[in-house]
Amino acid sequence: MLLIRLLLSRVCCILVAGFTLCLTISCYKPSGSSYQDIEKVSRESLQVYSPYDLIRHYAGFTTQYNPTTLQPDWVMYTLTAQQVEMTRHTPKVERNFQPDPELALPQASNEDYHNSGWVRGHMARRQDMKWSVQAVVESDYFTNICPQNKEMNNGVWHRIENHARILAKRYGSVDIVCGPLFYDGNDSVIGPNHVRVPDAFFKAFLVLKNDVYYSVAFLCPNDSCNRQMTDVAVCINKIEDISGLDLFPLLPDDEEELVEGRVDSLLLRKK
Repeated sequence: MLLIRLLLSRVCCILVAGFTLCLTISCYKPSGSSYQDIEKVSRESLQVYSPYDLIRHYAGFTTQYNPTTLQPDWVMYTLTAQQVEMTRHTPKVERNFQPDPELALPQASNEDYHNSGWVRGHMARRQDMKWSVQAVVESDYFTNICPQNKEMNNGVWHRIENHARILAKRYGSVDIVCGPLFYDGNDSVIGPNHVRVPDAFFKAFLVLKNDVYYSVAFLCPNDSCNRQMTDVAVCINKIEDISGLDLFPLLPDDEEELVEGRVDSLLLRKK
């Protein structure tokens, strides 16, 4: 698997390196600022520094929480074929949207979504977490939830989520990074806590087959238009241009631009 570095956050600087699943995230301050001194805190082989404790490590996924938008900046996890199989046998866990009880920062609530016209959309898919009772419970925390259009959530987003499971079974595993996107000028919010409504969402997949990396990303407008998965398939570079994220900087220099600049049709096949 591969190291992923995400360039993000105007409010803080967080450097994430050495992910067990070979995902690395690095966050820069705005121009003119310097890096924070890096203090390494190990979770398995993940080293993280966050002065604001914004990076949350859960049983099944890792996220950077944004106390301004009251939702994740990004969520990342690896879904394996074994986990997909295990989700078929996990005891049923009742859905229970709630704030992360161990995070002492402002968070969204169910009241924010009540009669808002928006649904509570999972970034790390709940179904993907059902290999562990703890993982599925944590997937319902608002640190993993964003306001999504219901038709989009039940339509193209759902199809992309299902496709991730196909890829995991086909290739043994798939690395997934996803999150909300906010465009300039959008100040739409919901609820008494003013949860910000994203303009769109992205989800990026990376797989390794026979020592060759393949990738595809999806850019989903947060609206009710009925789109197919192929309608929203884009290259990694497109997501990076819009979001300011740097998803795969640790690819070998002679591979990075090639992998990030294409949509691998291999990963769009349903069979």
